[in-house]
Amino acid sequence: MAIEFIRTISEGKKIYGILHLPKNPSPPCVIASHGLFSSKESEKFVALGEFFSAQGIALIRYDHQGCGESEGELGSTTASSRIKDLNAIFELAANHPLLGDRLGLLGSSMGGFISIFKGAADFRVKALALWATPSHLGGKRDRDDEQNPSLGDAFYRDLDRYDATGAIQKVGNCLLLHGEADELVPLTQAKELYQAARTPKHLEVFPGGDHRFTNPQHRLRAIRMSLEWFQRYL
Repeated sequence: MAIEFIRTISEGKKIYGILHLPKNPSPPCVIASHGLFSSKESEKFVALGEFFSAQGIALIRYDHQGCGESEGELGSTTASSRIKDLNAIFELAANHPLLGDRLGLLGSSMGGFISIFKGAADFRVKALALWATPSHLGGKRDRDDEQNPSLGDAFYRDLDRYDATGAIQKVGNCLLLHGEADELVPLTQAKELYQAARTPKHLEVFPGGDHRFTNPQHRLRAIRMSLEWFQRYL
């Protein structure tokens, strides 16, 4: 397996990512979008890239504007800007000479949230895996703590434009993975998304699991289930 450092432009900002390439020619590719205050270097995303590429599926992990290596300010982020970042990375993957045309999306938390809207809007998205993904994000201002950068008013106003439960009605081949004890996104939200999604679909609940899949057994199981899902539908 090899890695390639990639770069594209979103809203005039440089967006950086890493492509994990398997040995097989023209592999399917999964684009992995991280959560609100995370980056492409999270342990689970690095593990996803290594695991997927070892099994013949390419994976791109990238930094949104203001996160990791990418340009921009995190305080200026919105769901709309993150969807534009995902669109830019998606077009890079769709036109990459070493990748095939079978593309899927994997998202964690807010990364899953934006993946729903991309999947609903673009027929080229063949399958989704949503980890700890909220059905709605409004009214979360009081959850910002002193360790996290403040989000601007534009972030909250922008969320009013997005109805994930409505959008996922256009999405099939959707796998939802959620911790029973998720401390940030209640399990009820995963159930709302599952009920609204088109078939085929599957919701897997991890007993006692938290938002970040910190339990090593949970994380490995989630990675394996995601891989098997994409092997089936890409």
